[in-house]
Amino acid sequence: MEVRRGGPARLLGAGARSGDMAMGGVGSTREVAKSRARGSVAARLARAWAEVARGRWALFAAYLGTSWVVARIYWQTTHQLETATIEKFVAGTADKPFAYRVLMPWVLGWVNRLNGVDDLVVTDIGLRVVVLFGVMVMMRRWLRHFVDPLLADVGPLLLGVMLPGTFVWYWPYDFAGILVWTVCLLALVERRYALYLLVFTVGTFNRETTFFLIGVFAVTQWDALGWRQTLRWAGVQLAIFAAIFVGLRLAIHPASGDAVEWHLLNNAALLIGRTGPFVFEGWMIMLSALGFLWLVAPWYWRRKSEFLRKVSWIIPVHAAAILATGRLLEPRLWNEWIPVVLAMAGQTLMEFRREEGEKASAASAGGGGP
Repeated sequence: MEVRRGGPARLLGAGARSGDMAMGGVGSTREVAKSRARGSVAARLARAWAEVARGRWALFAAYLGTSWVVARIYWQTTHQLETATIEKFVAGTADKPFAYRVLMPWVLGWVNRLNGVDDLVVTDIGLRVVVLFGVMVMMRRWLRHFVDPLLADVGPLLLGVMLPGTFVWYWPYDFAGILVWTVCLLALVERRYALYLLVFTVGTFNRETTFFLIGVFAVTQWDALGWRQTLRWAGVQLAIFAAIFVGLRLAIHPASGDAVEWHLLNNAALLIGRTGPFVFEGWMIMLSALGFLWLVAPWYWRRKSEFLRKVSWIIPVHAAAILATGRLLEPRLWNEWIPVVLAMAGQTLMEFRREEGEKASAASAGGGGP
């Protein structure tokens, strides 16, 4: 899909202007946009109903069931820090830097008051089910840009295996972070910049890892927008990020904690086996990030989608940040890369299948008689 070069306003309005020209100048741009929106909604509803009629409802039921199971496992296996309990998150009194990740605590508190539920855990489980179901639906659409429809349908169910191994401490924002990244990556693939900017902005209130999405935007949209417009869009995102990042720290004043946690020395000691669990267990915990799928994701690198290869350029930058400020014994820190790794692993499986098919065809041709 080709995008003409121009400023943000031009890019966001290109569809409406071209529609108005196609109408021969009859009617306003707003009327054309409304008409197209109604047609688009009707078409999407029709496609959704067609999928339900074909039995696809069972797939979405599986997504919902998996989301419920994972949410239940989450609360059975995680522990709450004394300085960052669910109650303190909602009350805004958690330690730094957790107190600045306000989106899901705000939503959690609002939903809890709206429903009149006294138990925050029950509300949290319900929200996790909704968020994770949203992740799976968006993941399916994302994967369909890179792999066969069957793999795209089944791929999101792997979250039921990948996520539970990352559960250690309670954090209200982790699942929402995966949703933010999945939708932003999908918006970039489909060149829907308004949606991307909206989700990027909202997601920055959830967790500051949206900072790395600026780099993802730059490396994946450079060819489509040109360097001037790419830098302009990146500057807009950087300004939004800085305003939210600084604004939250001016508005919220936790009583304790560190604004930035530094774990470089501890992680280095862990890597050489001088701290933490015994060496084998420590390395297995670290390597289990992303459900071990990162081991097969890079295979057939030259045959990978160009978009996925470009996105991967940002992984080393994020890895350096995790090494300095995160804990390597928490594999959850990598979870926002699940959409990318799933897509790359899916393409690896497709290449495996293609090669096996070629071998079978060659063997059949070689052994056949006249």
